[in-house]
Parts: sequence; C-alpha cells; structure tokens
Amino acid sequence: MELSHSHIGMVVSYPCEIRGGKYISCGKNTFLGPNGILSAWDSFQGEKYKPKITIGDNVTIGMNFHISAINRISIGDNVLTGKGITIIDNGHGKTTLEDLQIAPKSRKLFVYGSVSIGKNVWIGDKVTIVGNVNIGEGAVIGSNSVVTKDVPPFSVCGGVPAKIIKQL
Repeated sequence: MELSHSHIGMVVSYPCEIRGGKYISCGKNTFLGPNGILSAWDSFQGEKYKPKITIGDNVTIGMNFHISAINRISIGDNVLTGKGITIIDNGHGKTTLEDLQIAPKSRKLFVYGSVSIGKNVWIGDKVTIVGNVNIGEGAVIGSNSVVTKDVPPFSVCGGVPAKIIKQL
C-alpha cells in the first residue's frame, strides 16, 4: 500500500498491514515494527470519514502496534514507542442501551476526537491512547497505561486510567 507521503529512510517491517495509505504520511527515518496495523478508514457501514494520520521524523513504533483513525492522529518527531501500543480516535458505537443491543462489528463508528502526540515523547509497552487526547512534548507514558486525558509537556504518567506521576 502506498502512503500519501513518505521519506527516504522509512522502514516498514514485514509483516505490517497498512490500510488507507493515501491518508497517511510518514517522515524521514521512521520505523514501523513487524505485525503492526496502521489504518485510516474513509468509510465504514455506509458512513464517510476524512481520516489523516501524520507521523513525524525519526519515529520508532515497536512491534504489534495498532493505529486506527477515522479523524486525526498526529505523532511528532522523535517519538519512541514500546511493543503492543494502541492509538485510536474511534470506537464501535457509543455506550447507549440502543447501541449495546447491536453486535459491536455492526455498530457505526464513533469519533472520540483527534489524538496529538508531541515531539520527543516516550510511550512504554502496551499503552493504549484513545481519542480526544493531547500528549505534550517530552512526556513519558508508563507501560500498560490507558491514556484518556491530556498529558502536559515534560510529565510522567501511568496507570489505568493514566494519571500524572511527575511534572517538570
């Protein structure tokens, strides 16, 4: 799958699944680990979306990742992630009684909001980041955390849900 924009030095490990490449751009010296899924969905269940995934320069995303957008995901320069991370800006339906009576794969996608990850961020193994979140420059996200709220620049957070542990 061809990406909308990629630079010299980009490495996509095999196997890696890329969907909606025309909505994805990657900077120079970007590394995507094996067994990852990078997807930008422009339609689902008859609904249309305008996804955009932007990955900066010198980004390393560990193996077994899942990044999925129907809205916007932006990953800044020099971001490093561990293995098994998930970054999503959408979900299968809302938690209303009406939606919960429909099989999850048949529900309309719900946009949480955009995800923005600043430069020089370190994201540990098995972190999940859901939409409507901004992670500031230089932040550190501890392994196994679930990020549901903004993380200030130059802070350390962790837990489920992630909480600020230290701020510089």
